[in-house]
Amino acid sequence: MAKRKRGGGPSRYEEIAADIANRVVNHEYQEGERIFGRSSLAGVYRVSPETIRRAIALLHSHGVVRAVAGTGIIILSEQAAAKYLEEFQLGSALGKLQAELADLLAERRRLDQAIEEALERAIHYTAGTLATMRHVEELSVPSGSPLVGETLASMALRVRTGATVIAVVRGAEELYSPGPGLRLTAGDLLMLVGSQEAREKARALVEGREAPAAGEGGIEP
Repeated sequence: MAKRKRGGGPSRYEEIAADIANRVVNHEYQEGERIFGRSSLAGVYRVSPETIRRAIALLHSHGVVRAVAGTGIIILSEQAAAKYLEEFQLGSALGKLQAELADLLAERRRLDQAIEEALERAIHYTAGTLATMRHVEELSVPSGSPLVGETLASMALRVRTGATVIAVVRGAEELYSPGPGLRLTAGDLLMLVGSQEAREKARALVEGREAPAAGEGGIEP
């Protein structure tokens, strides 16, 4: 089978050889007939004489034609032409399949890389989230805290500090995932999660070191 050009498709000289073979099979050229010389064929196909030489050499090697110096190109065998044409078509199909596979493999490599990058980001974000969630801090609400009497919704702890209340311990009662309407009382123990900065802001807010914004928390401006 003839060597394919890079990319899987047939070379130009292979296409010319296939066209000549097809003409033989379709009886445009008869066995024993002399067809154009190489120079004339170069003009017909608008290619260089070197390309025609390669095409004729290919057909000669398959027994389709014989090139006779000073005489031209003689058609030898319709059967050989049909065999070459079948081989050419098979090679073309295989070449296209090879190119498709190469494209699919390249796409798979791109997807594998994209998946790997996404996994790395997911692992990074997950690790950061887990690190934050592992830091649980307990804050006692003192009697002088500006948050006494506020609900979890009105104190807007998460918005103002980034920390999240995951439970409130009130005496012997443990309230997990408390609702936004829960009103804080002095002595409540808030269980918070968040970054160190968020937990420090929450502590300052609970201890009254950060005054609630005007209109928040029931405090008059």
